[in-house]
Order: sequence, then C-alpha cells, then structure tokens
Amino acid sequence: MQELFLRSTASGTDCRSISVLTTGPGISLSVSISPVMKLQVLVLFATLAVAVAQDFLQEDENRDSTDDADWERFKSKHKKKFKNKDRERIRKNTFVQHNRQIRKHNQIGKSSYKLQANQFADWSNAELEQLKGEIDTDNEIPGPVVSTDILRQSVPDAVDLRKSSCMPDVKYQGGCGSCYSFAATTPIEFQRCLKTGKLVTLSEENILDCSQKYGNAGCNGGLALRAWNYVKDIGINTEQAYPYQGEETLCEYSASNYGGNVTSWAYATRSNDEEVMKAVVANYGPLAVSIDANDWEFYSSGVFSTPTCSNTSTNHAVVIVGYGTDESSKKPYWIVRNSWGSEWGQDGYIYLERGVNMCAVSKRAVFPTAH
Repeated sequence: MQELFLRSTASGTDCRSISVLTTGPGISLSVSISPVMKLQVLVLFATLAVAVAQDFLQEDENRDSTDDADWERFKSKHKKKFKNKDRERIRKNTFVQHNRQIRKHNQIGKSSYKLQANQFADWSNAELEQLKGEIDTDNEIPGPVVSTDILRQSVPDAVDLRKSSCMPDVKYQGGCGSCYSFAATTPIEFQRCLKTGKLVTLSEENILDCSQKYGNAGCNGGLALRAWNYVKDIGINTEQAYPYQGEETLCEYSASNYGGNVTSWAYATRSNDEEVMKAVVANYGPLAVSIDANDWEFYSSGVFSTPTCSNTSTNHAVVIVGYGTDESSKKPYWIVRNSWGSEWGQDGYIYLERGVNMCAVSKRAVFPTAH
C-alpha cells in the first residue's frame, strides 16, 4: 500500500492519517492531512456524491416520466380500476416490465411484426398462461387424414374467410384455459352457416362443462378434436341458450336447445404439409390448429415470425381462416383467429408465417364435417 503525506508548512501543525478505500481491485490509499484539509476533502467527496446522485435521480425521473405517462394512457384506454394503491403498484410494476420489453422490440425494428402494450400488459406471467390451455400430447389420437387428392382442387393464391357473412365475431375466453372450445365451435358455426344460410353461434361453455369424459379438462385445457367427439355423440347447444361463463359449472346440455352436430372430423395433415392445409381452408373452411403461443401475448401487427417459437410443442388452440402473402416483407402467412378478444392483435387475428411450421402450426391441424 502506498502512502501519500500532505504536510503543512506552518509549525505545530498536527498531521493525522486517514484511510480511503476505493472500489478498484486491490487499491487502498492512506492520506495524512491536517484537520482543515480533512474537512475540505470530505466536502469535496460530499459534493461529488451529490452530483452523481442527482444524475442517477434525473435518469430515474426520465424513465419514470415515460413509464408513468404510458401507464396513465394504458389505464384510461382499457378502463383499468384497482381496489387500492398497493394493488395498482403491483400492476404498474408488471406493466412497466412488459412495456419496456415491448418498446425495445419495436425500437430495434428487425422483426417482421410489432408488439403493443395491450389489455394484458399488466397481467402476471401466471395469468398470461391462463390465456392458453391446449393440452399438448405426443400420443397420436386416432382419426382419418384427408387425401392429398384435395390438392387437385382449386387452391387460390389467397383466401380470407373473415370477409364471409358466415364468420362469427371474435370472442374472449378470459382467464380460463378454454381455447380449445372456441377452436372447436368456429368451424362448426361456419360450415352450418354455409349449408343453412344462417349464422348461429354455439356454446363454448357447453364444451367446457361437458366434454371431460372425452379427455378435456375444463379450464385446465383440452383439444378441439376431443370436443368434436363429444359433439358428435351428444350435440351442442346454442350460445344464446348456454352462454359462456369463463369457468367450469355443471353440465347443463339440453336437447331442446340443440345448435348443431358433427358427423366426423379429419386431420388435414400428419406430415407437416402446409400445402394440404391451404387446400382444406380454401375448399372446406376454417381449420383448427394447435400452436405454441408463448410469444403471442402482445402481438400488434405484421407477420409473426420468430426463432424462439417451438415447432414441436404446443399450448394453445386457434383457427386458421385464410392465407396470403405480405406485400412489404414478402412473407407468406396464415390468417389466424384467436380467442383473446377483438382488442388483441389485428381485431382479434394474427398473421403467422406460413410454410415453415411456425409455432408448430402444422402439428395438429384438424377440421370437422358439421350438420
């Protein structure tokens, strides 16, 4: 350790030694100074500390002002109310964390899609998981596979079934893992409408409450094809007669409120053939698919494509209602209908990159024949 002595020229000066330890590795400084100089040094250190602290505080204020402004806009837009300040503080902290991630993604600007602080931005990770709810399984569930002869039929370059009067409005599953029930009803509703000329929405709650014996698990997840097995055997009520509650209740199916049935269902592909999936959408209608939705919560616009999305594991059920190619990025896409409400994404839909098994979209693609 080096010693530095600062001595006064005045006689009789009492020199004292103080040690100043720095944060540098292995550095220690011992300084011998007079009481007057000691006071001057302490004042200097205090001044520097205040200046540094002010810089940090200014940074925090700048960050907080942006976060505060975004938070207030978020609360106003989505009509968020809280029971007390503590609960709001918890929600705000979650929002700030998500909001900064969203801003960073959009500022980098290297992705083909953008994110936004939507209605779920103050939800915890556990709550966000409840938006999903498909039961993934590697066990093959027996079922027929559509013949590749379908490729001989007309397959346009682009299809958008959202434009059809037979496409029902996007619905919201809430904090219940019932996505599979919404993925099950849309294809039936669409097909029955094409046959009858009248759109009748069906009961997701009916499937949620009554299809456990077929392998589904209520708000803990399920599969659309298992729901169709139930509907094939029993039938399904209309949404009007059996409205959605967002939680499991006693099965209250009533034959007098019959809304439709399924005669059969089939896999569009068992070999990740997205060309066959295109043909099914073009010739039969909506296609229920299983996907990995771990990065979907804050999707806003563009063609969703990311290497972090699994191409083997799934946790959510959605419905393909069309396909096309994005003019700006030239990426081919699927038009995918979600069950997170019309405020999410593009009026409740997401554009998902097509042809690369993005998010395992071709793992379990199925469609029913309804009557």
